Amino acid sequence: MTDTANVSSAHPLTDVIDRIRSVADKPDVSVGAIMDAAGQAGVLPLIFVPALIAATPLSGIPGVSMICGVLIALFSAELILGMEKFYLPERLKRRTIDGDKLDHAMARITPVMKWIERHTGQRLSFLFHRPLLWVPQGICLLSGMAMPFLEFIPFSGSIAATGVCLLVMAMLTRDGLVFLIAMLPYAIGAWLLVRFLL
Repeated sequence: MTDTANVSSAHPLTDVIDRIRSVADKPDVSVGAIMDAAGQAGVLPLIFVPALIAATPLSGIPGVSMICGVLIALFSAELILGMEKFYLPERLKRRTIDGDKLDHAMARITPVMKWIERHTGQRLSFLFHRPLLWVPQGICLLSGMAMPFLEFIPFSGSIAATGVCLLVMAMLTRDGLVFLIAMLPYAIGAWLLVRFLL
C-alpha cells in the first residue's frame, strides 16, 4: 500500500493548479474554496496547495506563510493518522487571498510544473511504501509546524514551503529522485538558520 494520493491523472501537478485557478475568478478567494477545489483531486493536494502558495511571492503578504504552515501541519498530521475526512477549522476557511494575485502566481508557476511533470517518473518507488512513506509525510508535518516561526527569518518560510512542494511532488509522482532533491531546500534553510542565529 502506497497511500500517496488519490490523484490518478497523468498531470497531477498542473491539474491541481487548474483547480485553484478555477476558483480564483473572484476579488477575494476563501481558503475554504481553495481547499475544496484542491481536495477534489485527492489527499496530497491539500498539502501541496498551501505549500505552493507559500513558495510564491504571495508569501510576502503578512500572515500568508503562517496560515499556510498551519494548513500544511494540520493536513500532514491527518494524513499520517490515516483520517478519511479532513478537518479544517471554520476560522481558517473564512480567511481570504486576493483572487488576481492568486491567479497570477499560479499562472507563473504553471510552466515550471509542466516541466517537472515531463521529467518525472517512478524511480526509487520503494521510498513510497510504509514505513518509509512516513519520512516525507513527517518532514511535511515538521515543516508546517515550523513555518509560523520562520516568518521572522527572511526567505526561510518560502524555503520550507518549497521543500514541502517537492516532497508532495515526489509522493504524487512516486519519484524518489524528486524526494532526494527535496532535501536541498532544507539544507539551504539550515544554513540560513545558522547564519541568522550567529
